[in-house]
Amino acid sequence: MKSPACCWTCKIAGPCSPTTNQPTSPCKAGCETAGSVKQPQADSAPPKGLCVAQRAEKRLLRPFLFVHPHPQPPVNYETVRGALTNRGLVQPKSQIELTPTDEEFYLSLFGFDNSIFEHLEVNRDPQTGKTTVSGFAGSYFAEFLYFDIDRDGDLPGSLEATRDLLRRLYNRFQLSPKQLFLCFSGSKGFHVGLHQSLFGGFAPSPQLPLQLNVLAARLLAECHELTLAELQTKSYEAKQAGGQFADVDLGIYNNNRLFRVINSRNRKSGRYKVGLTSQELLTLPLEQILTLADAPRPDYKPEAKLTAQTPIPDLSALWEYARTLDVAAFTKATVGSKSAGRGSGPIDRDFFAPPTPGNRNNDLFRQACHLFDHSELYESHVLQLVQSVNLSGSDPLPEDEVRQIVKSAFTRTTRTKGQAAATVLTPEAASGDKVEIWSDWTEEWLDYYTQTPSPMTCLLPEIDEDQEMSLKGKLAVLIGSGGTRKSYFLQNIIAQNVLGYGNRFLYSSMEMGKPETVNRFLDMYFDAEDGVSASKVLQKNARENKEQTRELLRMGSQTVADQLILTSNGGKTVQDYERDIQRTIELYGSLDGLAIDGLSAMGGKGEETERYSRATLELKELAKRYNLFILLICHTTKACAAHTRDARPFVRGSEKILDNSDFSICFANIIDVPRSTPENIQYCSHLAHVKYYNKRGSGKMLNQLLEFDGLRKSFAPSPAPLLNYPDHDAFIREYNKKARQAAKDDDPF
Repeated sequence: MKSPACCWTCKIAGPCSPTTNQPTSPCKAGCETAGSVKQPQADSAPPKGLCVAQRAEKRLLRPFLFVHPHPQPPVNYETVRGALTNRGLVQPKSQIELTPTDEEFYLSLFGFDNSIFEHLEVNRDPQTGKTTVSGFAGSYFAEFLYFDIDRDGDLPGSLEATRDLLRRLYNRFQLSPKQLFLCFSGSKGFHVGLHQSLFGGFAPSPQLPLQLNVLAARLLAECHELTLAELQTKSYEAKQAGGQFADVDLGIYNNNRLFRVINSRNRKSGRYKVGLTSQELLTLPLEQILTLADAPRPDYKPEAKLTAQTPIPDLSALWEYARTLDVAAFTKATVGSKSAGRGSGPIDRDFFAPPTPGNRNNDLFRQACHLFDHSELYESHVLQLVQSVNLSGSDPLPEDEVRQIVKSAFTRTTRTKGQAAATVLTPEAASGDKVEIWSDWTEEWLDYYTQTPSPMTCLLPEIDEDQEMSLKGKLAVLIGSGGTRKSYFLQNIIAQNVLGYGNRFLYSSMEMGKPETVNRFLDMYFDAEDGVSASKVLQKNARENKEQTRELLRMGSQTVADQLILTSNGGKTVQDYERDIQRTIELYGSLDGLAIDGLSAMGGKGEETERYSRATLELKELAKRYNLFILLICHTTKACAAHTRDARPFVRGSEKILDNSDFSICFANIIDVPRSTPENIQYCSHLAHVKYYNKRGSGKMLNQLLEFDGLRKSFAPSPAPLLNYPDHDAFIREYNKKARQAAKDDDPF
């Protein structure tokens, strides 16, 4: 009987012991488990099957994602077994078994967030049923930075190049070969993996494949003491001469790349991809390494705990460089400099070459994007050019697939241009208004419904279904009196979108101080401990050991990274928010949502009614032009009690607030009937009521009872019938009825 794979790190650390069901090498705290090893359950002792690190770490390190079913941001991988044409199957990583196999077995080099499943459905061929991960616009994940070292036709040369890279990594960064994940690929080369912990962690991002490409190039440049421009030139020259730089393939970091799984068999060579120790790779003759690859090595384990290494400052600095590099500007500068010196540079010369098998979609997509970015050609013209390039290849793609690639490139480039150029509140933008005809609007309609899906959530499934998870370009107002937990709900929406869907949000807390804001997000992100909220536990830990607590917070922050942008300045106008949006897009490349707490703290001139009306109108325009989901907290007049379930008539300032929004959510507290009297209303701390009204769309109205977890500051739909919890009028009627009945029962006559 095969022992189960313990967790994802066990693909390199080896299987569980069949006698103790423990990993032979501990995985990082909080990692997901597979097979018969169970995941940690909240509010219970760790089960026997957990790894050593998970037993040792406090439950505080296990993230809790609100109403999301996973304890960590979900990560999914494309799996391919057998032929490379068997693509399109994406699975959660916890469901993928990484056991030795005699067949070809590949995983995508990068993981995908949960929006990949909607992408697959949207891009499914109605005739063949096949689908593709190409063009995915959500967030990508990576656990390792891999180097693929392959000198085609010269395996001894590939081995020497790998050994040379290990020596250079040690000399430049004092990175021991024992800290690396080393493999023979089973065929023509070797794989060297550097775990993300060495760099301080790779934040999930739509740009992660490109960022790791830059990181790999910069790291090689450092090892060889070259600038990036020199590396680009030498790499091109080496490819022509078969020299040293040609051994490291810098073309593997595209977003749909597949990577062979360890202990799987290469059909052509008959050998397996196997793990190697540093001593084996550095000292064994090639013949002995090939002998090791004649069979799987399920007992192989690295010489160091790869998944929890201390960041190396120089590597962290390289990652920060790669994460923030303006790749377009760099490429333009380096290509321009080479062109000036010796004609067209290597990138220009090869860019429109026929697509290579296994990378056709990616090659054609890049070519189409380049044409849209650097020309005024119409979509039909770009399609003709890209199709010509496609047909010049040895194995061209079907015409309908090329058409979809060009459509995706058009959508991607026009969206980027639109976000970068939009200035909706300036006089210039207003003067640019024009009269449009019907075909202009139908074309926009086509673009809207064929754009790459970017799902978002409003926390409640019924609202998501009514909005079709398509919230960009919309303004939602959250209305309620003080103490109805509007801000908690808003923060839950932000966190769910950032962690669960990889969306980037700008959050303006205005009315809330920084410490309280941090406390709330800590409670939402980390699990409570022994009935004490995470923020309280961390406050105590900080007083006892500030540096240790800082490290805990740093580990938690890796998941959020630059997906959550914060501002606490009060008195902001819509023009201020537009500048914040433009700065965010300039620095980080995109923005998906803006959350403002709240309208009454915004600045501007004029009376309150005029200011609120103008601000919401401008925010709605901001949502449309920047394609953002904007959430705005609105307060009520004093006439609105905390138990008023429909707060819309009491919204403070102007009814235009409702007219300018796409939908509203009203918040109310639930009356604690046993403890309340008409003169002294008490509320249930664990329950809340929301009333949703889709004003501009379906007209749907929803009354939903929610459970509120005070420790985790999270909401979930309650299974209890709402009828069991009367509103204020029903409570008063029932209370008076019981009082009359009691008086009647006490009447002796």
